[in-house]
Amino acid sequence: MLNCHEMKTGQIYVCEECGIELQVVKSCEDLGKTEEECRCAVPEDSACVFSCCGEELRLKKQ
Repeated sequence: MLNCHEMKTGQIYVCEECGIELQVVKSCEDLGKTEEECRCAVPEDSACVFSCCGEELRLKKQ
């Protein structure tokens, strides 16, 4: 699944189902770290997982 520590400033993610687009304005402080190292990644918490319409958001092809 797409997590905050993988998303870079300026990237645009899109829902292939409904077409909504989200642009990363500021990267996570844990950018580049593993899921285990990311302070946002708590197994019971899905706060740093990004999905829409039941599907994972995809990086928009530029």
